[in-house]
Amino acid sequence: MQNNSHIIISLIFLFLTFINIPFGMLRSSAPRFSRKWGRCIYIPILLSILMRKLAMLSYAFIPVFLVATVTGQVLGGRIK
Repeated sequence: MQNNSHIIISLIFLFLTFINIPFGMLRSSAPRFSRKWGRCIYIPILLSILMRKLAMLSYAFIPVFLVATVTGQVLGGRIK
């Protein structure tokens, strides 16, 4: 069971990182604090919450998924 949870957490981490790259690209071209900019930040956070709840993971994994979200956003901004 321990190995399965590591695999699930790793897959969710990779999914969140890759899904955030396009959002980071959109966010980098949006005016700061505009609606578009805010949506590019908060929609991926809601996806992160949804993935954690669907995988039935505890609140202890929020920092891990937050790192995935920020990593994807930064990568997307740099690619743009």
